[in-house]
Amino acid sequence: MKRKLSKVINILFCYYVLTALFLGFMPGILNAEPSEKIDLNTASQVEIATLPITERQLLDILEYREYIGPFRSIYDLRKIKSVDYATFLKLKEMTQLTPIFLTESQQRVEDNYYKVEQWISDDGASENFVNNWIDMLNNPVDVNTIGYFELLNLAGLSPIDAVAVVKRQKQGKINNRSDLRGTENLSYYGFSNLEDFIRYKEGTDKHAFGGSFSAVVKNISLSQTPSDDAESYTEFIKLDHPLDVYYKLRLRWGMKYRLETSYLRNMGERTIYFGDSRVPEFKAFFEANNINLGFVRLNRIIIGDYIASFGQGVAFEATDFFMPRKTGYGWRKRLNGISGNASRTTQYGLRGVALESQVGNLIGTGFVSYNAKDAVVNSDSTFSTLITMYPRMNYGLYNQIEMPMVNSVNEYLLGGNVKYSILPGTYIGLTMYQSMYDRELDLQIKETLLNDDGLSRYLTQIGNSADSEIAATYTSAATSSLWSKARAVRRIYGIEFMSVIRNVTLQGEYAELDKDLTLSERKTDPHALVLSGYLQFDNFNFLLLYRDYDLEFDNPYQRSYSNYHRFKSAIYEDVYYLKDPVLGYLYSASAQPQAERGFYFTTRYQMHRTLVMTAEQDVWRRVADNAQYYRTVLNLEYRPVFKYRFRVRQKWQHRDKTNTLSPVFYQANETRLEAIVRLSNYNQIRVLYSLGFTEFTPRSRLVTNAATGGASYVGNAGSPSDALGVTLTHNVNERIKLMGSLMTYKGFLWNFEDTDFRIFSSDTRALHGWVSVFSRLSRDFSIRIKYSFDLHDPMTNIVGGLVDTGAEGIDENDPGIQELYYEPSTSDFRIQLDYRF
Repeated sequence: MKRKLSKVINILFCYYVLTALFLGFMPGILNAEPSEKIDLNTASQVEIATLPITERQLLDILEYREYIGPFRSIYDLRKIKSVDYATFLKLKEMTQLTPIFLTESQQRVEDNYYKVEQWISDDGASENFVNNWIDMLNNPVDVNTIGYFELLNLAGLSPIDAVAVVKRQKQGKINNRSDLRGTENLSYYGFSNLEDFIRYKEGTDKHAFGGSFSAVVKNISLSQTPSDDAESYTEFIKLDHPLDVYYKLRLRWGMKYRLETSYLRNMGERTIYFGDSRVPEFKAFFEANNINLGFVRLNRIIIGDYIASFGQGVAFEATDFFMPRKTGYGWRKRLNGISGNASRTTQYGLRGVALESQVGNLIGTGFVSYNAKDAVVNSDSTFSTLITMYPRMNYGLYNQIEMPMVNSVNEYLLGGNVKYSILPGTYIGLTMYQSMYDRELDLQIKETLLNDDGLSRYLTQIGNSADSEIAATYTSAATSSLWSKARAVRRIYGIEFMSVIRNVTLQGEYAELDKDLTLSERKTDPHALVLSGYLQFDNFNFLLLYRDYDLEFDNPYQRSYSNYHRFKSAIYEDVYYLKDPVLGYLYSASAQPQAERGFYFTTRYQMHRTLVMTAEQDVWRRVADNAQYYRTVLNLEYRPVFKYRFRVRQKWQHRDKTNTLSPVFYQANETRLEAIVRLSNYNQIRVLYSLGFTEFTPRSRLVTNAATGGASYVGNAGSPSDALGVTLTHNVNERIKLMGSLMTYKGFLWNFEDTDFRIFSSDTRALHGWVSVFSRLSRDFSIRIKYSFDLHDPMTNIVGGLVDTGAEGIDENDPGIQELYYEPSTSDFRIQLDYRF
């Protein structure tokens, strides 16, 4: 009884205490205002403006959030100068911070931004690749549905890797990276590169809208002057206005649709308009992908400007740029298929409609193009040849070209490619295209291209032993039922194949130029052939390639493997023999490979975790003059620990001097030593020492005897070169990177500078330097500014015809003085803005 009474008393006591507490705090609870702190990371400008801050403080807070990033701590407010301590204490009580979580695609771009930073600065031969890679970073595709040829177009993937993924797809769903990593014959290098572009299930944002805008302004041309001839060189480098500008706008809806446009004006180039209108020339296209029409699948359809490439680039690859030793592997890949073109490719870009469709294992591509081309027009309204120019000049540098060259020939082109896949990675294909021009194609080299001095030297001067390549230029006066305006026709057809057997790839392409436009008569048709084999392991690979090009295989869309481009060692190199120096671009801006016949191999072997070796060997014969060439390159990289790397590169290259048709020989040796130290925060120090010597046939005409004024009987027989430089990279923070370099050099040198590739040549000691600033002003907006300079020692060996200064000194009106030109210093800049949305 007592226990029950005690229990009741305890219950009543607890109830009383709780009731008292509730009644005591009730007034405060009823009268308290709800706690609504403002989130500085997500609140709008109107909401933040309700805080006790000034207008200046409001703008500074918004600017910090936009351009530096979301607030990670409330104490980040103290980094804003206008926010005093008293204001900070108030905001500390009235605000809160919520972490900002990026979407999957945004996080992927952030994780790989060091790659994006490099890609967005590429405006050359790989630009269309880069655009596709960036799109796939933003909108990765399902690894279970990506196709074989899509895999081939990705960075760092070999055909063996692509086949391994396709075979793994057939075994069942790939659920995660462990499933993918366990794929048989997929190399680790291929796996790590593939992961950047794929996901393991269908994305919910696969049609998300996005895009980018890019602007590049610089005062250096994409291609250097067509010759180092002193007189024309002086005039070419004066073409520094207007500046080189390149604007590009890209819109995308996932990977389904793309709309792009771009505008390009080379440095020193006048604005070029569409026809007689006042609308400046620009490029634009609309692209749609992966459209299912029952049993037919439209892989891609493009309306507007586009490019196309198939096989080994023997029959067809549309680009303005030449890439030496373009094997199709590693970082020398070529695009496979069709792609919209908003790049710098102008002369060999296509404009019209292109379509790629697929029925089962059969893939067909067809394209139609009608576009104006720059060409050298003869006085009788025919044209001698197509020409790529930087800048595009209607009448040449000295206005000595009789007929206008810019957009002077219209090309109507029909083409197609058909592939049948027998097994994953094994297919055969056919490519054919026909170009029709509205002018007759008639090479009139003596009447149109050469000046009076060059007439007697064409095909006769031993220094231009490859003139036979000019003489083999294709001509045509044919018509076509396909186009009533056709006055010349060029037809190319070819066959290609590829087969992947475990870790071995065999591929090749054979093409012919149909000179008589009759498929049944092929005995006299010139041909071109490329065959290659590739062996791949995780720590070893080996590539063997053979090419054989007939001299008469004149295909302006050929971009297959070669060491040199067309017309090297031809009279086109010597602009002082041409009617105008701009015609030198026939050689210097040529993208066609030279007619070569020979073998090339390259290998990479990781002998140890700390030691990697790569080697190249190329032995070939130039068809034009039967000159024999050899090129050997050996690279070693030693990495004792991760942050230290030491590299040695040795090159031996020469042209055989036993050839009676081309007795001019040379032998070049080059050694490059490089040490790299990687510091914290991805900072880096790089030191380069280069030493080289080129020996060649003594050329007395290039050396003046300072004592007599006559030609030297000995001549110069060698050209030494050396360089020593240091490059620093400093990441100030996550958004700002500084790079700079100083280098002293003499002679010939090539080097990579930030995102540029530069070639130098100086007869005197020179100092070269550059500084680059890259800043992400916000997560989506970046700017890159680069400035370069060259300072040369005074040139003391200029004789200039032994000008007699006499007692009165130098006569400025003396023509011997006026012809001399020496520039002791040069500089250039590049500014690039990029905005993503």
